[in-house]
Amino acid sequence: MSLLAGDAGMLRGLEGLICDLDGVLYRGAEPIAGSPETIERLTRLGVHVVFCTNNANPSIARYLEKLSSMGVRVERDDLVTSPVVLAEVLDEEGAAGRSAIVVGGEGLREALGSIDVVVDDDPSSRTADYVVVGFDPDFTYESLKRASFAVQGGAELIAANADASFPAPDGLWPGAGSLVAAVEVASGGRARVMGKPHEPMMRVAKRRLGAASRIAIVGDRPNTDLEGGRSMGWITILVLSGVTPRDEIDAVEPKPDIVLERLADLPELLTETSQ
Repeated sequence: MSLLAGDAGMLRGLEGLICDLDGVLYRGAEPIAGSPETIERLTRLGVHVVFCTNNANPSIARYLEKLSSMGVRVERDDLVTSPVVLAEVLDEEGAAGRSAIVVGGEGLREALGSIDVVVDDDPSSRTADYVVVGFDPDFTYESLKRASFAVQGGAELIAANADASFPAPDGLWPGAGSLVAAVEVASGGRARVMGKPHEPMMRVAKRRLGAASRIAIVGDRPNTDLEGGRSMGWITILVLSGVTPRDEIDAVEPKPDIVLERLADLPELLTETSQ
């Protein structure tokens, strides 16, 4: 049986699905069994799928290339990353022409450049309008020091996400939230967070679904995917293909509405509820 916990009946009439990537559609460079085919089946069932990830490192082009290589067809507007959210939020606030020190990868730089925020890479520079922090495998003490000085000097600290870790093939790697915490402690500042479960990403994801009102969110991380979905009044679906092991289901908070082994189990439940 594909349903591990919950009531499949609540999925009746589902119109939109917010789908996490890491730990749900793939893990590292490998797709999780059945996930690419599942997206196509959901689309045929009339469910509008929007992909939503906190991972800020890759550019949109790299995400689209990766998903395409796995057989997942994605429209650009249906891919919501934390840098995409960052750009939309700062653009609405009139950030064009301001400067940013970035701790992170090409995804953040691309997003800031798209709204004419100037990324300051001068290692001797210690002032900026923003300090933007995401996942950065090249994070050093010097980058921590520079970011800390800028925040102490009045820069607004913005986090792509606050995830302490993320699932990789060889285990859980330190995530952007670990670096954000270091900058907060060093500077005394407090970050404004763009990614799940915080309001900016949830609002942008909902906008992508247009008029859809019957919405579910599927993810592997309770404190981001489930918490974000609960804040929006959506159906929450936990899959066990990422960071949450089976023996911790009963202790998960917030409690998911539905628990599945993997994303590939979802279309079967939708088909059953439509009969």
